[in-house]
Amino acid sequence: MSLSGNLEDVSVADALQFIHLGVRSGTLLLTSGEVTAEIGFHLGRIVSAWGPASKRLGDLLVDAGVLEHGTLQEALRLQSSEEPRRPLGQVLVAIKAVTEETMFKAVEQQIAHTVHELVGWSQGNFRFVLGDVKPIDDLAVVPGDVVSHLNLDTQMVLLDAMRIFDERNRDAGRPEPRPVRQQTQKPPEAPPLLQIISADKQLQGRLAHALPEATVMHVSLRDAGTVAPGEGTPFLLVDLRGGSMAPDAIVQLRRTRPRSPVFALVDAGVPLLHVYQAGAVAALTAEVPLLAACFRALVQTRRDASGRGPDGLIRLRRIVGDLRSGLISTTISLTLMNLISESVERAVLFLVRRDALTAIGAFGSDGAGRPLATLARGLTLPGLDEKGALAESLAEGEVRAMQFDEARLPEKFTELIGRPRSGSCAIFPVMGGQRVIALVYADNGRSERAIEELDILELAASQAGLAFENELLRRKQT
Repeated sequence: MSLSGNLEDVSVADALQFIHLGVRSGTLLLTSGEVTAEIGFHLGRIVSAWGPASKRLGDLLVDAGVLEHGTLQEALRLQSSEEPRRPLGQVLVAIKAVTEETMFKAVEQQIAHTVHELVGWSQGNFRFVLGDVKPIDDLAVVPGDVVSHLNLDTQMVLLDAMRIFDERNRDAGRPEPRPVRQQTQKPPEAPPLLQIISADKQLQGRLAHALPEATVMHVSLRDAGTVAPGEGTPFLLVDLRGGSMAPDAIVQLRRTRPRSPVFALVDAGVPLLHVYQAGAVAALTAEVPLLAACFRALVQTRRDASGRGPDGLIRLRRIVGDLRSGLISTTISLTLMNLISESVERAVLFLVRRDALTAIGAFGSDGAGRPLATLARGLTLPGLDEKGALAESLAEGEVRAMQFDEARLPEKFTELIGRPRSGSCAIFPVMGGQRVIALVYADNGRSERAIEELDILELAASQAGLAFENELLRRKQT
């Protein structure tokens, strides 16, 4: 039995999550033009990955600085003289050139780097073959045995890969940055985001040229309205020309993404009643200057209304709907951070482990403007202080809003993020059925405003906890 499809319809990230959450064993084969790649899974865990930029084990160890080039050549000569030949990894360990631990560490880094590369593929085909897992040649270790050697957290690799994928999409088509004069006040406003749902591959380029002040990208109907944590709510352009999509697509978007204005691209002379009844704010023909003018008007309308708070009822409805939706159930962590990013300037999501907290997502920046997503990658806070706010929220399962200086956060963490300008912060436990499974730290960074809408953020965290547990139950039953 195998699974196959087109990467324009199903992203690499979605395929990886499907295999991981389904605890499946097999090989995911990817093809894009003449280029091929593959990722091996054993019971849902990644055990191998090979792409166009992948290197052999010896070159990896040399690049990592743990093996001299001359020693590698000596090992290769020794290997070539043997009959039968031993795998290179066994030869290197036998001559004490590297330790087994060092060898598998290089393999871990190779796997993570390759997955990050492959998750950006958006064109081509994929095929997952159950049970067809190849041994790693340079190690001669079967995939089931590799799992016990690799210290590789598959879920964290996938979350990191999806974050990189979102950053690449966000930056696609963005104009070259212009010199910015130094300022000590408000940071520059992020470019407005226009997402296009259309089969017309040329439309993005024409609109990106007409809207240099905006980020213009092409997305599928399923991904419309989805953005990276901290990114503003996008504007959506739906192409209804030639009957390629029905107005029901707009109804779906207005129901699932109520804060994203939707305008439609239609054929000249078609009746517009059903388009407006579906919820479109405008229906336009394919004249680029007209589309650009409409987009700029919508952006200005949003800026004029930016002083008013978001509609709490709509927010609550979308939180519950999003986190219960099967379409996004494999990206719960990313969805939770997106929801939180609408209320606060920065946050870090920690997964609760037996004796430590491990960061699995973040957005915002530190006092120097460096992205927390990069700084917090791989962050672990072991030995939590029983009197600290993180430990107390973990023990009590309650939201805690407090002054940053009184939170008694781990020193390692406070040095990383720096003190928020408002001096206040909040911690939200992500509750499962019986215990806290994750914690969210949030504040407003360089903004002086206090954290608001605690009830909405608390509901988002609780709904995420239920969604997390549903995924775990589904995984165990597969």
